[in-house]
Amino acid sequence: MTKSVSETLKRLDEQLRERYDPLGSVEGENGAYETGHVPHVARYAYLCTRYAGLDDIGIRDAENEAERYIPETYKDLLRHMNGARVLGVSLLGGIGGSVDRSGVGIGQPISIRYQNAVERPDYIPEGHLGFGAINGEWSSQGHLYLASTGEVELYNARLDMIGARWTSLLDFLEDEIPRRFSNYDEEGREIEKSKRLPGDTENWERLAQEAKEEGASDGLLKRTLRRLHRK
Repeated sequence: MTKSVSETLKRLDEQLRERYDPLGSVEGENGAYETGHVPHVARYAYLCTRYAGLDDIGIRDAENEAERYIPETYKDLLRHMNGARVLGVSLLGGIGGSVDRSGVGIGQPISIRYQNAVERPDYIPEGHLGFGAINGEWSSQGHLYLASTGEVELYNARLDMIGARWTSLLDFLEDEIPRRFSNYDEEGREIEKSKRLPGDTENWERLAQEAKEEGASDGLLKRTLRRLHRK
């Protein structure tokens, strides 16, 4: 029997709660929760934050927010949970045009708009939906895209470079989230030398830093030329 995204997410919810609730948890509304309290990171920091799912109207609004088509598999994810932050993986969701900064409850996800309509590199194929990111070291980060073919691709945040690929969103969820369990000890502290980025990302930090420095140099040159032009 073929597994669904919803079934996989329910199982991951159970695994995350069983593993990290002993460190401390917070219950939100409509199935939302935070688990894995890590006060050594920050007073109200948690390893996992899972937001409540969206109804059909919320899905439609999220699609308008992204300014592009959201495939059915990611709509299934959004119905179960409107994005999440899980062990260094950020999954995007809809914010409905406003950001809750009141501090009440567990807040909101990062808007699906940013990676699709605001900060979208030209080299990303048009049919790809940006749906999240994975933390790197200092300069590097992996950006997650769901291709129109159903595959998930992990791009360098600064370069046209793919470090990992999964056959589907379901495959990504079943492979990458459990892999990250081994990155943390029993107190929720990240283990030194844990592999933050999956796949062939050995040189991402160096390459991303070089791209950052090159971009800063280009920016300095452009600002200098503008000043000279005004004189």
